[in-house]
Amino acid sequence: MPTNLPAEAKAKLAKYREARTHEEKIKALEEAISCIPHHKHTEKMLRQLKKKLAQLRRELEHKPVRGGRRDECSVEKEGAAQVVLVGATNSGKSSLLARLTNVTPEIADYPMTTRKAVPGMMVYEDVEMQVVELPAILTETFEETSIAYKSLSIAKNADLIMVVLDASNRPLEQFRKIVEMLEDVGIALKKAQTKVILEKKDSGGIRFVTFGKFHGTVDDVKKLLESVGIRNAVVKIIGDATIEDIEEQVVYEFVYKKGLVVLNKCDIKLESSSKVEELSAQLGIPLVKVSAKEGRGLDELKRLIFENLGLIRVYTQKDGVVAHKPIVVPSGTTVSQLAYLIHKELAEGFRYAKVWGKSVKIQGQKVGADHVLQDKDLVEIFAM
Repeated sequence: MPTNLPAEAKAKLAKYREARTHEEKIKALEEAISCIPHHKHTEKMLRQLKKKLAQLRRELEHKPVRGGRRDECSVEKEGAAQVVLVGATNSGKSSLLARLTNVTPEIADYPMTTRKAVPGMMVYEDVEMQVVELPAILTETFEETSIAYKSLSIAKNADLIMVVLDASNRPLEQFRKIVEMLEDVGIALKKAQTKVILEKKDSGGIRFVTFGKFHGTVDDVKKLLESVGIRNAVVKIIGDATIEDIEEQVVYEFVYKKGLVVLNKCDIKLESSSKVEELSAQLGIPLVKVSAKEGRGLDELKRLIFENLGLIRVYTQKDGVVAHKPIVVPSGTTVSQLAYLIHKELAEGFRYAKVWGKSVKIQGQKVGADHVLQDKDLVEIFAM
């Protein structure tokens, strides 16, 4: 991260971070980019800022006016979670969507068949999850498509990103390019080892709080933040962190998304997939081989989608009558949190609960509010 930016560039970046509207952000970024010198130490920063500028311009261009038509690429979340399919044209996203859900998207051999986001509902056992096919972000020769960053803006809000690779067309090159494009819009698929929280202040300088270990110095952090115009803030680090972690999460505003790599078209003779598997393992992203055409590997894919979302199913009962559908909650949910989801008054009057399932040693065990639930537990809550 460059720490010797001109004062004018720092001021413009500070103005960008304080801007509220697209117009204000665009103007501040344009001015900041023009002030930053071009050399190897600023190369990454300039690339990130230019990508962000292009994204803001596209968002402004397609921003709906009051009472106007809704953007065809926007998708309202439904079900327990939203999963998006991202990939190159003709990678088999439409065929995969048709196999996983209840929709029949247009499927053809020619490129760019899908021009807008297509949602469907996937059922895994007794859980409904939304799967959305996004328009291709790459051509067959791995050039960025004209609507690539509109698709990626939707991916940024999803709960899980499925990177669909065409196993017959240089899958490693596809994978690397897609990861790079995701990073350009501030999405990282590699699991974060730490969490960085920045709280801006009006005075007091840079204060540093760690709940773990920081591999650097306070001076490093001060220089990094001052280089983008942040002079007063409290920086909280949870877990093991490096200066690069702070750079990604605070300066580049990266968000970490759960990911899954789907190597499609495994019904035909494949190019070597070992390098793809190595990169997937390096990023900590599960990989599954499927054939949407023949329906192979789909049960495994559905299982991995559910598991990697980090969700559990909790069944409830009242007076011995079990609810027909489970309540789907994040892993680690406690009985108290479940009670609040059901009804605020139930949580406020909570006395105890009885639990049947993997989280208890004795079936029907009486537990307190802090008891952590597990997948497929059955719970009955007793309140005053």
